[in-house]
Amino acid sequence: MKTIGIIGGLGPESTSEFYQHITRRYYELKGDYAYPEIIIYSVSFEQFIDCGYEAAFLIRDIIEKLDAAGADFVTAACNSIHIVHEAVSKNIPIPWISIMDAVVEEIQRRSITTVGLLGTVFTMSNDFYRKALARHGIETIVPDDTAQQEINRIIFTELVRGITTAASKKYVTRCINDLENRGAGGVVLGCTELPFLIRQEDASVPVFDSTLIYAHRALDFAMEV
Repeated sequence: MKTIGIIGGLGPESTSEFYQHITRRYYELKGDYAYPEIIIYSVSFEQFIDCGYEAAFLIRDIIEKLDAAGADFVTAACNSIHIVHEAVSKNIPIPWISIMDAVVEEIQRRSITTVGLLGTVFTMSNDFYRKALARHGIETIVPDDTAQQEINRIIFTELVRGITTAASKKYVTRCINDLENRGAGGVVLGCTELPFLIRQEDASVPVFDSTLIYAHRALDFAMEV
């Protein structure tokens, strides 16, 4: 099996969940604990936020370190960091599996052509996620600016710290209902912390848990001969 490299720490709660999804899924499939070797390089949250346009150089350097440590391919347990995926993946020693591509595969499997996207302001307001889905004929809609700011606050002041509240759950659920009313046939939880707050039972349309989908894709890739 291939060794999985994980760029983690953005934030630590979702990195832990991503790791556990991989190992639990392996046990479900195989019934033993011989899951792939996993190497995690934990990035300082502040370091990534503060580096701005130099983020691509930071991530490329981390991937080179994971390669040197023995990883056969790389994942990043964070949606926002994928803004540099297209640029970085062209010139790295090992493949970087995209979270967007994994999500696309699951959306296509459900034959959905329009989805709502929830995540950080960074993910919702930039177009890297929307472009990745559009390449496969999937339209993406996002909440309005006010809702984006509140969802971002919930992520950074609560979910990144492992805190969930009934009020925040109610707010995000209302945002999902609004996206459905605007034509979304499903909703992408495009932040690896959002699944702590929102589950499928909280919505009447399919909810795409990017953390879980990505973990399963990483395991599949690791197990491919």
